[in-house]
Amino acid sequence: MAENRQDNEGYRLFREALQAGTIKAGMIVTQNELCDLLGLSLSPLRETLVLLEEFGLVEIKPRTGIRIVYPEVAFIRENFQFRSMIEMHALTTFGDQVSADWLASMRAGHEECMAELAGDTPFEPAQSRILTLDRKLHRDIVSLLDNQAILATHARLQDNLSMARRVHQRSVFRGQLISTVGEHMRIIDSLEQRDIAGAVANLEAHFRASTHRTFAV
Repeated sequence: MAENRQDNEGYRLFREALQAGTIKAGMIVTQNELCDLLGLSLSPLRETLVLLEEFGLVEIKPRTGIRIVYPEVAFIRENFQFRSMIEMHALTTFGDQVSADWLASMRAGHEECMAELAGDTPFEPAQSRILTLDRKLHRDIVSLLDNQAILATHARLQDNLSMARRVHQRSVFRGQLISTVGEHMRIIDSLEQRDIAGAVANLEAHFRASTHRTFAV
């Protein structure tokens, strides 16, 4: 299953290296250099490269080396489109089954985030809290499908888009985070009213805005 394949040690190390900046989008490395960067021997690296190439994260260039994906417009658009298809489908099921406790918890969490952003809370803790809440909201929606293959794919798409933001979005401002919280709140509002069509429309609007913010400087 996809979930098990993404548990590949080399894949995990590759993702961690991308996040840490040890490996940078667009760089070209040899197999030996990548072994050193990831702390892998050649045999497990080759297994990992098969997976990375399939997932569109590297390109093997004969006589040149291994090119790490650079998140161009098409890469970002495709990942957002695939992720939005999964979530909008999942939301139609989630909207029928969402509990009052989940809604109350999500609303309280977002209201606390908004208060922090409007107050004098240091930016980095506020940003970290919102990113955690954002990932939970989206993942909870998909989790209700109870399909591990879809959930693993969704997690990979989230990681791809996080990488794209690190490359293109040089700075994150309070206003951008406030916009994200507001967009989430509109989804929560619709779910509280059992307006599934409205929730799906608000989720779609959130993805459009997120795409725009990915390229914000």
